[in-house]
Amino acid sequence: MSAQTDGGFGPFCGALGCTDDADVVIDHPKHGELTICNGCVVGHVVVRRV
Repeated sequence: MSAQTDGGFGPFCGALGCTDDADVVIDHPKHGELTICNGCVVGHVVVRRV
């Protein structure tokens, strides 16, 4: 999706294959900070809520 096709809403989960709305920013050991949904947190440290 892009800002042009989704009506400008977001942010969306940055986990591969997930299109849910983003809820938190995590500190991923290999990729740094990622914005993802609550369902994709699974064991990662939450930095902040979005």
